[in-house]
Parts: sequence; structure tokens; C-alpha cells
Amino acid sequence: MHVDMATQTEKVAKKVGKAIAQERLARELTQERLAEMLGVEQETISRFERGLTLPPLPRLIQLADIFGLPLDALLRGTTNRAADEAADIAGMLTKLGDADRDFVRRWVTEMCERLSKKR
Repeated sequence: MHVDMATQTEKVAKKVGKAIAQERLARELTQERLAEMLGVEQETISRFERGLTLPPLPRLIQLADIFGLPLDALLRGTTNRAADEAADIAGMLTKLGDADRDFVRRWVTEMCERLSKKR
């Protein structure tokens, strides 16, 4: 059973590491910058992202706060759930100015209305 637990921990570490890397890249942060924000060495971020070290809970909470995500988003990693897609879109929208965000919101609203009528 000890081997199974170790294997499970490795899988979780890799999944969380991948999520951290994706979120960091989506926000155009370097490992060095994220390390500064957390008060850790760049190598720590590298080890997290490669799945070599599972971040402790307080560090996961810090990461979720920095990324503006609920903690479970980092823990579950990437899925194709609508909530994940919405979070991805929200992340993209934060990079736009007010007028562009408004344009995209109106366009998405109109497309959703049109597509829902086709059903």
C-alpha cells in the first residue's frame, strides 16, 4: 500500500505542477517572477512545475490567490469542464482593456443566444 500511496502522490504532484505552469504562463509570469511573489527560490517553482515536489497547502493557497483562482482549480488541474473553460476565458479577458472586454462580452452573449436558438 505504501507504494500505491507514493505513486498517487507523484501523480498528484505532476497534475498540480502542470496546472501551476499553465496558470503561470497564461499570466505571462516567469518562474523567477512567481518565485519573487511567493518569497521562494526559482528552483522551488521549477520543482513544483516538474512535479518533483508537491507544494504544501499554505503555498497552494498563495498560488491560487496570485492566480485569482479557487484552490480546487489548482488541485484538479485542467479538465474540459465548462467552469475550467470559463476560467480560461476570464484569464484572457483580464489582459484586455475595458472597451475590448465589453466588445467580447457582447459578442459572446449574442453568439450564445443565436446558438441556443438552433437547438
